[in-house]
Amino acid sequence: AMLLFLDFDGVLHPAFCKARDYFCHMPLFAAAMREHPEVSIVISSTWRCIYPLDELRKAFPADIAARVIGMTPEADGQMRHVEITQYLEQNARPDAPWVALDDNHFSFPDHCANLVACDGNVGLSAEAIEKLRGLIRQLKTPGMP
Repeated sequence: AMLLFLDFDGVLHPAFCKARDYFCHMPLFAAAMREHPEVSIVISSTWRCIYPLDELRKAFPADIAARVIGMTPEADGQMRHVEITQYLEQNARPDAPWVALDDNHFSFPDHCANLVACDGNVGLSAEAIEKLRGLIRQLKTPGMP
């Protein structure tokens, strides 16, 4: 199975939006996920430090919520990439295929092949979804150009 590490702020909604706009890009995200039922979702957002997983699942449509399998560990002040690596070591295989949807590319190594970086001021866009689709297809068929 493939894992998607999901940030909220700057992805599912613009980074500094009003509360009423929270999860405004959820329909776009959910539609993309329905095309790829083999992808499980792990929450990497800092929201996980505040809300329990069951609460966070309520932000998703029911069919997508069912695929939210966990949250990354809180590695003290660590880079998100480190937290993802720890999650893979603890819960999957270190070589499991994964992608990350995040607006903070500073939390990842330069040119990280697994990262779909969103513009935090906008959040998820059609362009980011296209990149995500391509990356999922590429990881599904290793060795393909």
